[in-house]
Amino acid sequence: MTGDGEGRFAFLCDFDGTVCPTQMMDFLYQRFAACGMEFAERWGRGEISTQEEIVSTFDTVSASREEMEAALDTIEIDPHFPAFLQFCRNHNYSFAIVSDGLEWYIDYILTKHDIYGVDIYANQIHFEDGEFRFEFPWYDDETPMRGVCKPMIVRRYQERGEVVVYAGDGMSDFEVVGVADLIFARRKLARFAREQGVDFTEFSDCRDLLEKWQAL
Repeated sequence: MTGDGEGRFAFLCDFDGTVCPTQMMDFLYQRFAACGMEFAERWGRGEISTQEEIVSTFDTVSASREEMEAALDTIEIDPHFPAFLQFCRNHNYSFAIVSDGLEWYIDYILTKHDIYGVDIYANQIHFEDGEFRFEFPWYDDETPMRGVCKPMIVRRYQERGEVVVYAGDGMSDFEVVGVADLIFARRKLARFAREQGVDFTEFSDCRDLLEKWQAL
């Protein structure tokens, strides 16, 4: 197999720690939540779900949308991501971001970097009269501890006849192991895949990801 064929492939990428080097939920919690990382740490220990983490943490946030978006203005993405995205588009590959974070900040950060038209599967926050309301449209009982069921989304692309290539780095990507056709991993996801004895390709950034994909 080579990484230069037209169509047929779907690239699904995590956002926090993959497209964006910053762990965005931690970034927001540390700056704006009175509880800090309390519920995020409980999530990391497997004690609560993503939904519980997000709702409980934002219950302690008093900042406005504008204040948080001013902080988002400081966030950078992987400088090689635009070239990687353009490569996918040039070859007619499907591309989507699949994140257990919030669609709001993903879209905001991509737009800030002049990136448009990317499909995003993520949890949703609504700003209503100074309050926060959340929706989890991609939740499924298959992964009860996640707001977004990543295996379900992977299978949607596979059912369309596409070979799914998944790139990620963290705990919310674990359930994709054994479901996606090809996995590019780093950090926690790489360790997990290695422990599970699942084949994967380790990568450092989007340039490395693209080079290794083209070499397959």
